[in-house]
Amino acid sequence: MTNGRASALALPTHAGPLCAALVLLTPACDPGDAGREATQTVLEVTDSGGVRTVLLGNLEELSATRITPELVASTRDQGIELFNATMALFLDGGGLAVANAGAMEVLLLAGDGSLARRVGRQGEGPGEFMEVTSLVRTPAGFLVYDARLGRINEFTGEGDFVTSRTLSSESRVADLKPLAQSTSGEMLAILGALRLFSSRNEVRRDITPLLVFRDHEAAPDTLALLPAREWSYSVSDGISFRNEMAFGRDAVAFGLEDRAIIGDTDSLDLSVHLADGRVTRRIRGNAGERTVSADELRAWKDAELAELGPDPPEPFVRAIEEIHTETYPAFSTALLGPDEMVWIGLQSRWGDEERMWLIVDPDGQLRGSIQLPAEARVLAVDARRFAVQRRDDLDVEDIRVYTY
Repeated sequence: MTNGRASALALPTHAGPLCAALVLLTPACDPGDAGREATQTVLEVTDSGGVRTVLLGNLEELSATRITPELVASTRDQGIELFNATMALFLDGGGLAVANAGAMEVLLLAGDGSLARRVGRQGEGPGEFMEVTSLVRTPAGFLVYDARLGRINEFTGEGDFVTSRTLSSESRVADLKPLAQSTSGEMLAILGALRLFSSRNEVRRDITPLLVFRDHEAAPDTLALLPAREWSYSVSDGISFRNEMAFGRDAVAFGLEDRAIIGDTDSLDLSVHLADGRVTRRIRGNAGERTVSADELRAWKDAELAELGPDPPEPFVRAIEEIHTETYPAFSTALLGPDEMVWIGLQSRWGDEERMWLIVDPDGQLRGSIQLPAEARVLAVDARRFAVQRRDDLDVEDIRVYTY
């Protein structure tokens, strides 16, 4: 866990908290049970009104079978260069689509990890991208959303271009991020990180709307306002600096075909939504003891200050020494698999070399857990495979596919 470098840009500052007059709604829980904490230690699954609820209980006391995955493919072993790979999804036939965002393309990998095809390139023509913002699986292939052009490109599973259409939130301060699309064309989306700076020293979280486009030519409906990434802001000599908060919170939003999993890492309280906004599943749990110890905090500060080198800017030092949270997030992230299988990445503590991932099967039962390197980023999961992104000391990327 490291603190993101500050964005020291002379951008217009934002005078006050975004949507300060609006009430935040977390769609993962009903208003009637918003204050109830899941404290039981035995996994419980219930079905009511078309919604399956999974109560994990206390994660520290949860017993999960340890699963050992097997490596089956690696882009590095295949000699495939990656440039800021941001997303991936499994395709029918065993292949993997990878958003190679730095090269403005999507790589289609065969089941053995070899490169089958490059899709797209930089440009504004059909099937081209100025930015690869979001990758969405569909029954017939996949969609690529380009926030720069406000356009969705549709491809078959083999990478053939089908059509494109415009889609935009008309927001000037954040990019639209489509998550899921129904067979009738409804689309679930959020907004990405806000391009806003503050005019004062403060800590606050972004707010992102959960949107449903029922018609691509009409304005979207807002289902809820979600607390998103947590930032610290410092102002020095008229310049606003922004840093990701140490041990900060963030929104969780991950889609697969016609549904997406939504949540907030401040509490393990997840919901699965259909593309039309309806909730079909909830997963809750109690993260247990989350206090950041004095030794952990000091070790983190020392590591961050060492990265700054000699004579660092004062706002950077202040952000490290003075601005941090006192507790870890409840969990790290979550991904959605087929048939509403869910992977939950638990929060690792400072200095931990591994992170535990819990696998909740479609029936709500716990399949088991997988230990992965703490810095590994899981990009995609299905019933028997998962794809992980790793970076070496030179920041060279490698995507590895495992079976389990």
